[in-house]
Amino acid sequence: MFGNLKTLFGLGGAAVSPHEAVRRINAGARVVDVREPEEYAQGSIANAVNVPLSRIDREGLAALDRAGIAHDHGELLIVCRSGARSGSACTRLQSELGERAVNLQGGLMAWVGAGLPLQRADR
Repeated sequence: MFGNLKTLFGLGGAAVSPHEAVRRINAGARVVDVREPEEYAQGSIANAVNVPLSRIDREGLAALDRAGIAHDHGELLIVCRSGARSGSACTRLQSELGERAVNLQGGLMAWVGAGLPLQRADR
């Protein structure tokens, strides 16, 4: 129960603000969007790779492998709409990635609220 509460409040591992996320992306962090494909198609952070949480829950680190995401070094910024699903994904991946799986606190709602852009998937 406490694990679920921690995830809900972005405590399932490291969580960063939108502006800190930009800094980390500029330093080389890869962005993984864990929303469903229909949500992802409506817009995400530039160069994000869509790997739905359901796939991560089912396959773990293999889901990232299948999506072609290098995870052997560097950070992965995990994002969703509100930060809850990405927090769950960080918790799920923590045993393999440790603190290299970083949650976007407040999700894409906070990203947009900070005035940062989204890019449509078809571009």
